[in-house]
Amino acid sequence: MKKIFDEIHGYITLNDIETRLVDTPIFQRLRRVKQTSLAYIVYPGAMHTRFSHSIGALHLANRLGLRLYNEGIINQEEIQYLRLAALLNDLGQFPFSHSIEPLFLSKNISNKYLRDLIITKSQEINEIFEEYSISSKKILDIYHGQSFLSAIIDSDVDVDRMDYLIRDSKHTGVQLGNLDLDRLIDTISYGENKTIIILDKGLTSLENFYISRLHMYQSVYYHKTILGYEIQLRNIFSQLSEFCCPGIFDESFLKDSVTTNYFAYWDDEWLFSKLYESLFDPSVPDSIKVKIKNFLDRNGPKVVYEEISFQNTESRIEENVLKLTRYGIPEIAIYPFEEAIKIIDKSKIKIKTKSKEKDLKDYSSTLLNVIPSVIYIRRIYVEGMYSKKARDLLS
Repeated sequence: MKKIFDEIHGYITLNDIETRLVDTPIFQRLRRVKQTSLAYIVYPGAMHTRFSHSIGALHLANRLGLRLYNEGIINQEEIQYLRLAALLNDLGQFPFSHSIEPLFLSKNISNKYLRDLIITKSQEINEIFEEYSISSKKILDIYHGQSFLSAIIDSDVDVDRMDYLIRDSKHTGVQLGNLDLDRLIDTISYGENKTIIILDKGLTSLENFYISRLHMYQSVYYHKTILGYEIQLRNIFSQLSEFCCPGIFDESFLKDSVTTNYFAYWDDEWLFSKLYESLFDPSVPDSIKVKIKNFLDRNGPKVVYEEISFQNTESRIEENVLKLTRYGIPEIAIYPFEEAIKIIDKSKIKIKTKSKEKDLKDYSSTLLNVIPSVIYIRRIYVEGMYSKKARDLLS
């Protein structure tokens, strides 16, 4: 047994198998992967890691699991599998989390794919599972939606989201992610197809969860400056990879890194080391070195056009990019961004009263009905040297 003091939840107890898993190099790697990617560029305190988040998710899974156990819904073994699924959920996160992940998604390689690969192919992980008679299939079933426990780990209101909202709020200093976790955990349950079922007395805590989620997406996860540096890092790495690490986007390369345990050292520091090495590598073009210096010196791309809406209006991104290129701004210096971010799926929320269970649409006295379902963010970034000209053209 081991106790870890967490700045959010206090003391968290790990049992023997969890301690063994946490002590493996592939889990210790998460100490070197920042939870909120490049958010520290805007919020200096946002230096917390996927390691602390994973321990926190385990803690919340255990709290929810114990409640279900006391209600006679699950047994002790299922609590253990729930804890393990929460603990190992982030094992496959990329260096700087979602900053470079889109480059791999284009090759059908996601952090969830890598997580499953580690759980099935890592010799060290599987030796621990075998020693404690743990079935990796049961953990994967939770991840893949084939267990009634799945929604606790992956749904609109899961323990992963509960932990990162409150943890990210604390470390950024943005007081928008504060949740009433006690009331939420005490009143939430899950139905088929990851339906969220909330007791009517817990509605305020669920409203607060979704409002916090909306505000944190606006103020942190899609903050214009943070997102600009993530796009810049992604652009640099896509160009740099052929010089520093050819083959990095090959599925076989990543599989080999898991089986040989080199994956344990693929972290934020690895990526930064490639940036520094490239500055002194004569084979790397000067154009890439300039971008690396701009990134390290916090001289990132600037927003010259922005639309944020809760309605899916017609996009003007393409016509504005064409306008910029037509008047002399190089296409390689322009970074268009467009994304629809889901905030709440109202069709999957049910409210349980003393008499019956109601669909959200049939329950009028809640803010959940007016929270926007999706936020649409459209931006155009350009390299700093072109920002004034671009703003003048688009004003």
